[in-house]
Order: sequence, then structure tokens, then C-alpha cells
Amino acid sequence: MRKYVGIVVVAAVAAFGAGCGSTTGGGGGSAGTGGTAGTGGTGGGGSQADLCQEAGGSGLVVINAEELTQNTLLTADCSYVLTQKTYVIGATLTIDAGVEIGGDNGSALVITSNAKIDAQGTVDDPIVMTSSRIEGERLAGDWGGLVLLGKARLSWGNAACDGEAGECVANIEGLPDDETRGRFGGNDDSHDCGTLKYVRIEYAGFTIGMDNELNSLSVGGCGDQTTLDYIQLHRGLDDGAEFFGGTANISHLLVSGTGDDGLDWDQGYRGQVTNFIVHHFAGSSGDPRGIEGDNFRDNNDVQPRSAPEVTLGTIVASGAGSSDQGIVLRRGSWGFLSGLVVSGFAEAGIDLRDGAWAQAGGWPDGVVAEDSCFSGNNPNFIEDVDCGPEANEGATDCNDFSEAGGADPTDEANYFPENTNMPLQGNIEADPDLGDISGALDGSSAPDYSVGNGDCAGAFAPSGTDWTAGWTAFPAD
Repeated sequence: MRKYVGIVVVAAVAAFGAGCGSTTGGGGGSAGTGGTAGTGGTGGGGSQADLCQEAGGSGLVVINAEELTQNTLLTADCSYVLTQKTYVIGATLTIDAGVEIGGDNGSALVITSNAKIDAQGTVDDPIVMTSSRIEGERLAGDWGGLVLLGKARLSWGNAACDGEAGECVANIEGLPDDETRGRFGGNDDSHDCGTLKYVRIEYAGFTIGMDNELNSLSVGGCGDQTTLDYIQLHRGLDDGAEFFGGTANISHLLVSGTGDDGLDWDQGYRGQVTNFIVHHFAGSSGDPRGIEGDNFRDNNDVQPRSAPEVTLGTIVASGAGSSDQGIVLRRGSWGFLSGLVVSGFAEAGIDLRDGAWAQAGGWPDGVVAEDSCFSGNNPNFIEDVDCGPEANEGATDCNDFSEAGGADPTDEANYFPENTNMPLQGNIEADPDLGDISGALDGSSAPDYSVGNGDCAGAFAPSGTDWTAGWTAFPAD
């Protein structure tokens, strides 16, 4: 990484005129002043502004624009700094492999619901979005991270929706409630928010109020045509990746050292998460978890219900006071969990709450876990407690597990008997025998997330290939 030393302005970009750019197209207004870029519609065509070329072909480009409304290209010949929240509206932001973007305090990059991002790095040249502070002084929460907004369906309780009949539109968490550019949701479960591939996001996330935070990666209402693949979220302040409704899928995800939950979903998220790692260091929130899955807080049964498929993952905690639970499902969330390794959590490996909402049983109408390994959690499973759906905000847990305890399970039927509401199918194993993951804590070495026990799947299954090699990094500050 280059070192961003203060604000060394090679080119200060406040507004990008229609006449600028490396590609010609239809005329349009200027980005940052509310005009329409070229002939583009939703992430559409038209002229393309090449910010590096406009800056002379090299150096540091400081992006002062509040809005980008023209198709915009960031090439690797320059580095870039965001000085505030920048909204891409009605255009496509293309980011070439090897591009480095620094974010100042209070900044964030927001791809609105009528725009797209095309950020495709490579193993050798990943795209890096990080703090603009110099190495050695970077901290979680230095900037706001990346927000993707789309037009897929979401749940919104009993509240009135702002969209047309049959659709619900909400404002994304982490932006002001009256920020219309932060709206997402609709009826298009195949909506395409764009592409992220081989992208690292570091030191991101900030809080504007209780339960109102920007995460390293916030995905609101993106559909299943969105591509999210090979993404590392490192040392964020709040959640690593949070999905608000929609059907976007994500694969080859590594969340390392985030302050709150590694993976979070709510508001009717129905995508697929596969080949992923959540590695908790010392948590900064009051309840850091590997996975936290909700449907909707004020109405657990609202439709569409959160029901993602979560497969082939390694969820591990290390460091003093690192984490509470490996997996918490609550507030009406269903889900299919398979091929997971969960280890090192102080309060539970897996904790199912609000049991009344999971009583349908069986996938896809309920919660199912199968072929997974829970080890070194205290306990691995929480005892079944008879309580109602109103207990979700209290200290009492409502679970459908039949047995408590941290002992290694020897008989899966003891934990998930056939008459339970959360059945385990296949194997439940202990002692996954993880590799050495300690180096990630201080950035001294790349961790080894491989699993030695052949009965456990985890993030590198089924091939065993370490897909984190070559493009990830674990800086301490």
C-alpha cells in the first residue's frame, strides 16, 4: 500500500464535467451538481470520466464530490482519497485492478439503487479501500466503508412502506433517516448492484446512533444478479458484512478482526453465503458474534422472512474477551447451516432464540443445521429453555436444543433428536484441529484457517484450496 500522508492534492475533483473523460458519449450534466451523466439510466451508458487521466495520469486524486452522476473510471495509475460521503447516482463506477482508495474520517462510498459498481481486482492486484491515515496510525472506524443499495424485496414489519403497492422501500442503516439517496428495496429480486471481486475493505464503519451504524460492507436490497466474490473485510468498527433484505449471494468472504458481528443479516435476507471465514479478535461491541441472523425486530413473522443458505464456513474466535456466540439466530430468522466449523466462543457455539418462530421445522420452512463441527465453545450448545417470543430482548435464551454443555458430542441424537424444532442432519463432530491463526492478531503472519480433521468441512471445502492466499492482508494498524 502507498502511504496517504495527510491530503497531498495532486488533483482536487469537486465536479466532473460532461466534456471530460476517456470515452465519448452523449452529452449530460456534471457529476456532483445533480446533472444526468451522458445517456445513462440505471448504471447506464454515456460518457466516462477517467479521473486519473484528468489529473495528469499519476499521483493522488482527492475526490471532493458529494455525487457522481456520470460513469466514472478509477485506474491504478493514481491513488484516490474520499473526503466525504460520496453517492454514485444513475451511473456506473468502474474500479480497475490494483486501485487503492483511502477514506477520510466521515467519508463513505454509497452506490445508490439506480447505480452500479464494477470493481474487479485480481489475486495479484486486489482493489483496496482503506483508511487515508498513514500506516501505523490507522484505526477501526476511520471511514464509513462501502454501501451497495438495490431494488430487491425486503421486510419492514408493520410500518408503512414508501414504495408502490406490493413493494417496500426503507432507508439504509448508518445514514440519516431523511437521506433519500440511502433508500433501497422494491420488487426485483434479480436486481444487479454490480460486481465486487478481489476487494479488501479496511478500518471502516462508524456509528451515528444506537443500532444505526455503517459497516465495512453494507448490502441493502441487492438482488441475485449481484456478484460478491473474494472479499476481505479487515478491522472494521461494527459488523463485517451486513445484508438488509434482498437475495445477493456472497462467496470467498474473509472477515478478520471486526468489532461486532462478522456476518449479519435482517429484513428478509434470502441469499447464499458459501466458502467464508469469520475470525474474531478482541471485540469492541457489547455482543460480538460470528454470525447474527435476524428477520425483523418489531415483527418476527413478517414476510419475506430471512432464510439464507450458509454453507462451508470457518467461524473462529481468538484473543482475550474476543466474542460471545459463534452463531445467533433470532427475531424470526430461518436458515440452512451446513459444513461449518465453529470454535473458541466464550458463551456458546450456536444459540437459537425466539424459538416460537422456528417451530415449522425443516428446510426451507425453519432452521436446519447439518454436517458441522462445534468445538472449544463454552458451551457448544445452549440448553432448551421454555419461553415465549417476547423474550428476545431479555437475558433468557429460547432454544430448541435438547442438551446443554461443553462436552464433546459423541451422539448427535443427544443434541438434535428427531422431534426437535431444529434438527441436525448428518454429522456433528468435535475438535476440528484448526491451523495456527495467531499471526492475524498482530499482523505478524498470515493465519492458517485449514482444518486438520477430515470429518469437518469449513471454508476450504471441498477442494482444500486456500483461496485467501495472495490477495489478503492482516495489518495491525
